[in-house]
Amino acid sequence: MITVAYSLVAYCVTGLSPETCEHCLGAVKAEIIQVPGVVGVDVDPAESRVSILTDGPVNELEVRAAMEAAGCGVEAT
Repeated sequence: MITVAYSLVAYCVTGLSPETCEHCLGAVKAEIIQVPGVVGVDVDPAESRVSILTDGPVNELEVRAAMEAAGCGVEAT
């Protein structure tokens, strides 16, 4: 039997709004999905939220760097 543990983490971000175009939303997803361990990305511009599905440990700094490369900043929690 193979067991894979998934984790879902949501980030409140700056740089997204309901007016954000589909091209820009795609760019955010494309940057974040490249982070090792990330297997899914959902971007909700109406809520200024990015949710990331992982299949193991993920480097938090790499996730934040990917978001910043895509033009989003992570809000302090």
